Amino acid sequence: MKQTKKIGLTGVMGAGKSSVITLLKQQHIAVLDCDEINQKLLRKGNRGYTAITDAFSEQLLDHDGNLDKQKLSDLMFSDPKKKQCAEQLLHPLIQQEIKAYCETCKDPLVVVEVPLLFEVRWEAFFDEVWVVSCDQELLLERLTKYRKVERTEALRRMKHQLSQEEKCAKADVILYNNDSMELLNQQLQKELRRIMEG
Repeated sequence: MKQTKKIGLTGVMGAGKSSVITLLKQQHIAVLDCDEINQKLLRKGNRGYTAITDAFSEQLLDHDGNLDKQKLSDLMFSDPKKKQCAEQLLHPLIQQEIKAYCETCKDPLVVVEVPLLFEVRWEAFFDEVWVVSCDQELLLERLTKYRKVERTEALRRMKHQLSQEEKCAKADVILYNNDSMELLNQQLQKELRRIMEG
């Protein structure tokens, strides 16, 4: 039986990963989202929730005992050591979930969206890494216009990630998202055909 091919999908915020995911789902390709896995792990009683509350006390909980995501985010961005500690707790759990899914997956291809794939050094887990990229000015325009992020805040967040150039240099495939969905889809179809026929 053919083994499931694992594709890691990444790119900076605003490059258009969600557009690629939309197109993949229309093709009925199995897609996993690291952010969704993380949210699930942080639900009350789950492994991530327990790990975080054990490490940072119960000050991060709301009145109902749920993890206050805003408090966790504020804590992580105000203290690099605490951010590193939280990531060291959560990243292995996320990876376990992805691994478990991929091991039982019967599909020929699974695409996993990992926003910080290179930063957390997960390249080796995947057969290929695809980077979604677009021009810097277009990127900033999308973040300010559609995500309602201030330009200075967008630039600040981007400093916390590898640059597009660095990500593209490490990629097996670059999907350019400077134009229409149609042109993005053409690039995607070409790569999907190559994998399915290979």
